[in-house]
Amino acid sequence: MNTIATAAVLSLPISLYRPSKINCRKGIKGAFRVFAVLGDESGLIEKKNPWNSIFEVEDPRSKFPQSKGKFLDANQALEVVKFDIQYCDWRARQDLQTIMLLHEKVVNVLNPLAREYKSIGTVKKELAGLQNELAEAHKQVHISEARVSAALDKLAYMEELVNDKLLQDRAVVESDRESPPSTSTSSESSDTAKNKTSRKGLNVSGPVKTYHPRLKNFWYPVAFSSDLKEDTMIPFDSFEKPWVIFRGKDGKPGCVRNTCAHRACPLDLGTVNEGRIQCPYHGWEYSTDGTCEKMPSTKLLNVKIKSLPCFEHEGMIWIWPGSDPPAATIPSLQPPPGFTIHAEIVMELPVEHGLLLDNLLDLAHAPFTHTSTFAKGWKVPDLVKFLTPSASLQGYWDPYPIDMEFRPPCMVLSTIGISKPGKLEGQSTNQCTTHLHQLHVCLPSSRNKTRLLYRMSLDFAPILKHIPFMEHLWKHFAEQVLNEDLRLVVGQQERMHNGANIWNLPVAYDKLGVRYRLWRDAVDKGAKQLPYSNSNTNDFNFE
Repeated sequence: MNTIATAAVLSLPISLYRPSKINCRKGIKGAFRVFAVLGDESGLIEKKNPWNSIFEVEDPRSKFPQSKGKFLDANQALEVVKFDIQYCDWRARQDLQTIMLLHEKVVNVLNPLAREYKSIGTVKKELAGLQNELAEAHKQVHISEARVSAALDKLAYMEELVNDKLLQDRAVVESDRESPPSTSTSSESSDTAKNKTSRKGLNVSGPVKTYHPRLKNFWYPVAFSSDLKEDTMIPFDSFEKPWVIFRGKDGKPGCVRNTCAHRACPLDLGTVNEGRIQCPYHGWEYSTDGTCEKMPSTKLLNVKIKSLPCFEHEGMIWIWPGSDPPAATIPSLQPPPGFTIHAEIVMELPVEHGLLLDNLLDLAHAPFTHTSTFAKGWKVPDLVKFLTPSASLQGYWDPYPIDMEFRPPCMVLSTIGISKPGKLEGQSTNQCTTHLHQLHVCLPSSRNKTRLLYRMSLDFAPILKHIPFMEHLWKHFAEQVLNEDLRLVVGQQERMHNGANIWNLPVAYDKLGVRYRLWRDAVDKGAKQLPYSNSNTNDFNFE
């Protein structure tokens, strides 16, 4: 195996770590920088604490191995991974100390002597603010734990490679790499490059290729919190692998491989027993981190199945299927203020998730495809435009009163003005008095299957939420709309597999779909910088 390739893949990207949002100042001098929370007027909180020795750890960033641009041998690659562990440990200690200092300030606020000089309203306000800061700090600690776990897995993998001497063939691989290509190969590649450059449009044809590992390095919503009860589990596929989520003893969700370590039986056929998932074959029980804690009828062995970082956030269960450390923040998919969630629906669809996203990001097809559902009675406009900033994945449609956004890696959010159905020309969402907000999450189950999470919210008629069986009616309507699309997208998929280019001639109203495809193409090619990732959505120079 090539050492430099292995080191590049396994090295943790330090730039992913984001500083805490809590306002801090230097507090205690020493090798490790201690942070203390600011008081109102009392200055820094500086007290001796028996726990301080835990945090007196030197910042390891100054000792980062200077190996950029160099070929690494096995020991150097191992040193890089060990540095990642030290950094994760140092970062986690910082997060934990932030929580301890916030707790100290809570005690200070509640101190009887301090309360005498403050009104009850002031104390309540301070406590509310501190509770929010503590919640955010606890969240950062959980994410740090996931990062440390991922780093330890990589360290174990690296040590295994070193012990098995799999990195000793680097010289052979490098010599093969340096051999010059043949003249015929060079000419063929240059001709291919010229053809690709001269061809207009995008090339999305042939069977769906294996997903690039970089596409896995995102937080993915896989279920709604309301569907995951204490004694239930939810099986699903993600990137060709079977997984199952369930709640542990503490009520927090966990995600493990849906395959028993004993005889490869699907775990979702079993039950959840006291926060552990029990295999229906021989009763082996696994916790949310994949550890087997019970083996009836035999001696307990040290067995652990694969698990993924799993987090519950704003009514959804999220997983991190990638090999990189989880991102520090999870995006918000909540509807805008003033909206009430009326339906949350999950469906399995027999199409590749990129094709489904193409369809969801296209509104020009509505008056031709959805003539029996929401677009019934729509006139066909002379011109359909999608207006967007010059470097953005969001904007609005004209003449339809619909705002739309593609949010990487697989989410589409839209707000629809529905004050005058059937008379949509000239109406923007701002001019409409009532709106419908939609969230579509297209999880790539496999190269030919998508797990769709759909959430619908309204900013009017909240009483509809309390009508019995109303959610079944919404689900029936959503399935009708999707069935109108599916017969088209399934046909696209069949022709694409046979070599047809589904993006052969993009036109003006395909703008958002084209930008998604450019973003996806950059991911599939492993580009260092993804397009539209640093777009300033406040700079509205519409084109």
